[in-house]
Amino acid sequence: MISFVCLAMARFLKEDLLFAEELKVPAQIEIECPVCLHILTDPHQVSCCGRTLCKSCIERARASNGSCPMCKEGMEERFRYSVDKDCLHFVNFSLQVYCTNKPKGCEWKGNLRDLSTHLSKEKRGDCLFEEVKCRYECQTKDQRRKLVIHEKDDCNERPYKCEHCALEDRYILITGDHLNTCPKYPITCPNNCAQKVPRESISDHLKKCPLEPVDCVFSWAGCNDKPLRKDIDDHTADTK
Repeated sequence: MISFVCLAMARFLKEDLLFAEELKVPAQIEIECPVCLHILTDPHQVSCCGRTLCKSCIERARASNGSCPMCKEGMEERFRYSVDKDCLHFVNFSLQVYCTNKPKGCEWKGNLRDLSTHLSKEKRGDCLFEEVKCRYECQTKDQRRKLVIHEKDDCNERPYKCEHCALEDRYILITGDHLNTCPKYPITCPNNCAQKVPRESISDHLKKCPLEPVDCVFSWAGCNDKPLRKDIDDHTADTK
């Protein structure tokens, strides 16, 4: 059994659509809303003049001046509107269209009712040729097929985990300010001993670094020299 519930979909002008077959509309059916001039979405027929309009156009007119936007009949008593099932069925299931991005390379074809989902900007649609914004905060706009790579490898706002301490944040923060303070980030010994140690362990490293200057074991006897740790034995063996 076919449901006549109209799915929320984008609004399209007839001239913007690429119909898969020659458009043949039965005489008794309207497919364009006489108010917004788009292909009808959620088509409803008004009781006063019998015209079919988008439900949203009817409701806007009702909220604005309380009358039918076509014949100006008041809505209080005689004005009624209901789903135009014939129009809804024809628009949803009889209008076969190509993707509006066909000139760019998309090969999709289907019912007009499914075009909005295929193109969807807010959610992740299927059309790889639709221009959308990056899902993160960088606001980059490009074809979806190109943004797949951008979001994975290039976006500065993408989620990123520090490879040293596993902190997660935006790529631009992790690879920028965070690395200047990351306790696990490997830094070169200040004595240039060729070892790299985690920032948080540098103090412990200096306690055994061979190039760290240390007090002479005979400092108690007045020797003020500070030989390198690796040279301490040679220094203490000196006859002076």
